[in-house]
Amino acid sequence: MRIFKYIFKMSMLNTLISFLVIIGLVWVSQSFRSIKFIFEKGGTIIDFFLLSIFSMPAWLSISVSFGFFFGVFITFTKLENDRELIAMKSSGLNSLQLSYPILVIGIILSSFLFLNFHFLLPKSYSFYKNYEDNLRYKKPPILFNENTFFHIDKKTFFAQSINGNELNKLFIKDYSSKKQTIDIFAKKALFIPEENNIRIKLIDGVKIISEQKSNPLIINFKQDYISFNKKNSKKQNRSERVVDLKEFTYFELINKSKLQSKANGIYLAEAHSRNVFSLTPIIFCMVFLSFFVRFQHSRYDNIFKKSMIISLIFFIQIVFFSMKNIVTKFEEFIYIFYFVPIFIIIINFLLIKYETISLLNFKKV
Repeated sequence: MRIFKYIFKMSMLNTLISFLVIIGLVWVSQSFRSIKFIFEKGGTIIDFFLLSIFSMPAWLSISVSFGFFFGVFITFTKLENDRELIAMKSSGLNSLQLSYPILVIGIILSSFLFLNFHFLLPKSYSFYKNYEDNLRYKKPPILFNENTFFHIDKKTFFAQSINGNELNKLFIKDYSSKKQTIDIFAKKALFIPEENNIRIKLIDGVKIISEQKSNPLIINFKQDYISFNKKNSKKQNRSERVVDLKEFTYFELINKSKLQSKANGIYLAEAHSRNVFSLTPIIFCMVFLSFFVRFQHSRYDNIFKKSMIISLIFFIQIVFFSMKNIVTKFEEFIYIFYFVPIFIIIINFLLIKYETISLLNFKKV
C-alpha cells in the first residue's frame, strides 16, 4: 500500500508538471492566431485571456494524454535510475502490481476527458465563438478589414486602408430600399459610434442614386453621413456564422448525421472520435508499462527501449487521427475505429499480466 501511494503521488506530480508545460506550449502556439485580431483591431488583454480560457477544453485531449504519458515516463525513469524499480521487484512485486497506481490515474484521466468531450467542450467552444463574435462588434473598426467586402444591414462596404477610426478610399453600396440603390465613393471616412448605431462621416465623395425607371442621379459632396444599426448587424452576423463541429454534443452530431446524408460521415467521425480519444490516457500508460516495467533493465537497451516507446505512442496517435479521417468518408469503419483502441488495451494488459504468470511459475519451480 505504501508503494502504491508512493508511485501514485510521484506520478500525479510529474503528470501535473508535464501537463502544464504541454498546455503552455499549445496555448502559445494557438494564441498567435488571435493576438493580431485582438490587439491590432481594438481588443484588450482581458479579451485575449478570456478567449484562451474558453478555447482551452479543445486542447485538453492532447495536453492531458501526453502530459500523463510524459509524467509516467519521468516517474519510472527516476525509479529505474535510483534502482528503486529493481528493489521493488526484488521484494516480490510484479509488473501488474507496479502498474496499479498508473492504471488508476489513467482511468481517472480518461473519465475526465470523456466528460470534457461530451459536456464541457460543446458549451465552452460555443462561448468561445460567441465571445469572438461579440468582440468583432465591440468597436467599429473591427467590423471592417482592409481590401475586403463586408456586408451588413443591407449595405456593402469596401475600404482600401484603415487607420484607427479613419477609412481611406471607401466604397458603399446601399440596397436597403427596394425602389433604388445608392453607390457611394468617398476619399476619406470617419467612424462616429453611438449607443445603438454607428455613423460614418463621408468626406469628398460621389453619390450615385439609381432608380429602375430613371437615369442615375450623380451628386458630388464634401461631407455626408450614413449609419447602420448595431443590433441588427450583430443579430444578422450571428445567425449566418458557421457553427463548428466542436459546438455540438454527441447526440446532436448523431442526429445531424441521420438528417444530412451527404455529410453523415463527418458528423459520425466527430461524435465517435470523442469516445475513442477519451481512452488515450489509458492506452498510452498501458503501452508504456507493457514495454518498460515487464522487461529486464540494462544500460545497453535503455535508450533504444525509451525511443521505441515514444515512437509507438506518437504512431498510435497518428493512427487514431487517420482512422477518424477514414470514417468521414467510409462510416462503416466505425467498428474498426473502436476495435483498434480496445485491441491495444487488451494486448498490452496481457503483456503486463504475462510476466505476473511467468514469475509465479518461476517461484513454484
